[in-house]
Amino acid sequence: MRRLCLLIPLLLLLTLPAVANMAHDDHKQMADKSHDHDKMQAMAEADAKVELIEQLGQPIPLELEFTDSTGQTVQLAQLIDRPTLIVPVYYECRNVCNFLLGGLAKVLPEVKLAAGEDFNIVTFSIDPGETTAQAAHSKKTFLTAIQAPFPAGAWHFLTGNQETIRRLTDAAGYYYKKEGVDFLHPIVAFVVSEEGKIVRYLTGQRFVPLDLSMALLEASENRIGLPIRKALEFCFSYDPQGRKYVFNLLRVSGTVILLTLGSFLTYLILSGRKKKS
Repeated sequence: MRRLCLLIPLLLLLTLPAVANMAHDDHKQMADKSHDHDKMQAMAEADAKVELIEQLGQPIPLELEFTDSTGQTVQLAQLIDRPTLIVPVYYECRNVCNFLLGGLAKVLPEVKLAAGEDFNIVTFSIDPGETTAQAAHSKKTFLTAIQAPFPAGAWHFLTGNQETIRRLTDAAGYYYKKEGVDFLHPIVAFVVSEEGKIVRYLTGQRFVPLDLSMALLEASENRIGLPIRKALEFCFSYDPQGRKYVFNLLRVSGTVILLTLGSFLTYLILSGRKKKS
């Protein structure tokens, strides 16, 4: 028994380095896996496309939970109980997103519908790192920019985690990627019905009061707007560096010239046939 008691500490001393090495190897494997995951995620983000693929008639997941500008957790279903304009941005964007929200604030007094009764607005950040304080600051800024009475409860500013944001943007066909501290993203908002069905996309930095009003009316009647993707792709190209759609003057003017020439040749052929007869 005495020999056994002496052997146990000796065995422990001999096995401790092996156990330590095993623990070190496990930690190293976990670190390597984490590094590989981060590397794969970074590569996936670098390869991601910035584009809009319209999902007209498709629903967005209303069960998703975000945090509003007061710090409360809210489901989209609580906010989208009537026609709703949804505006993806990120609050630290000092260029396009500011112009987009500022332009929206400017035209809201011209929309001949009652905010909070006929429609709501939901703005959410595509940056999972942004905070409630940033959402609250943006809400205060753009409500002030309206320069007219507007119910604060009709315009919601939200933040969310990566998974929640991606589920919403994927459902809307809105694809973006991070580049440095900024995000490259389409310049677009979309209107959904009270059931969460996408009925219209509104593209570009400027909102037109009539277009917005018509889109909200379509949503109230659950009517799907005409797709604009094909016309947008033909007439415009998205410039990731300038973060805006650029008008393809040569393509459009060339098409107009060809159509005009075609019409003129058709006229000459038909008029020539009439003279012969």
